Amino acid sequence: MSAITSDFIKLVASIWHRFSLENEEAETLTNMLAPMDDAGEQVSSSIGFDLEPSDYSQALEELGDEEELG
Repeated sequence: MSAITSDFIKLVASIWHRFSLENEEAETLTNMLAPMDDAGEQVSSSIGFDLEPSDYSQALEELGDEEELG
């Protein structure tokens, strides 16, 4: 289950963007971001990339190559 909660979204908005979100706005963003976070966690161990952007790009290219072969 995603660690992204409305409280987390409100905290990020206040620190990174220096504004406050209403509860409804935070809930909307949470409902959009949490499923993406969950999906990323499910595949993160099988994609084979480190935290470096170049590793991520290479992993996506390799994954695309595998999809074309399949």
